[in-house]
Amino acid sequence: MSNNLIKANTSMALGQYNSAVKYFKAYMDESPDIPLSKEVFNLLSKAYNHLSYDKRNCIRELEAYLESLQDSDLERIEAITSLLDETRNDLISMCTEVVTIIDNHLLEKVEEIGEKVLIYNMKGDYYRYMWEANNSDATCKKATQAYNEAMSICQWNFKPTDPYLLQIALNLTTHLNNTNNTDSAIVVLKSVIQDAQEDDIESYDFLKKSYVELFLKYLNECLVRFQIIHNQKIIELIENYVPQESLVDDVITRRQG
Repeated sequence: MSNNLIKANTSMALGQYNSAVKYFKAYMDESPDIPLSKEVFNLLSKAYNHLSYDKRNCIRELEAYLESLQDSDLERIEAITSLLDETRNDLISMCTEVVTIIDNHLLEKVEEIGEKVLIYNMKGDYYRYMWEANNSDATCKKATQAYNEAMSICQWNFKPTDPYLLQIALNLTTHLNNTNNTDSAIVVLKSVIQDAQEDDIESYDFLKKSYVELFLKYLNECLVRFQIIHNQKIIELIENYVPQESLVDDVITRRQG
């Protein structure tokens, strides 16, 4: 086993995720033509998941703290704003690093369909995390593209009730809803749920059948929630609509005539 891989595995066992990522990257650089094993990929994914979770959680706490500060506390507001910007930039750099690894070391070399789905899903996740930090339309589109790619592979290769497909559908539609594309999320969920309900799951073993049934129940709950959000937006549009004075005058004139 590679010296760097031994160090990476040991760092993972100790919870030293920054060190683990450093050694995993060194291992990939020393063996660029060798595809990552499923075990190595899972450990690398786990390390980045821990690091990104910490950064995203830190950003949320800093944002909440910043909102709680009084406008008069300018010095503290300036310091926290600077720290928040630094943390966001750190997260963006990490996500960019992950996407580069995916493009250069993973996508071109993986052959197993399920692994390819997971990799595209991972790419979508890290573009989504990046979008949360930079609110860029271009980044948002890249996240959607990656999730759509994973979804397309699932639809071509798996049954409508396959756990891979159901999980990607959840991630894609959650992302669409969070980016104010609730209408699209509803369309996707309706299609996925309808196809799944028409599929026969009686041949599944007990655990897989139970998982699918629970997941479909959750997707239906998400659909209801998205429809409520969609309806609330329509109500707000109606309530906030104020006819132009000229139109009101025209209506009054017509009625008097």
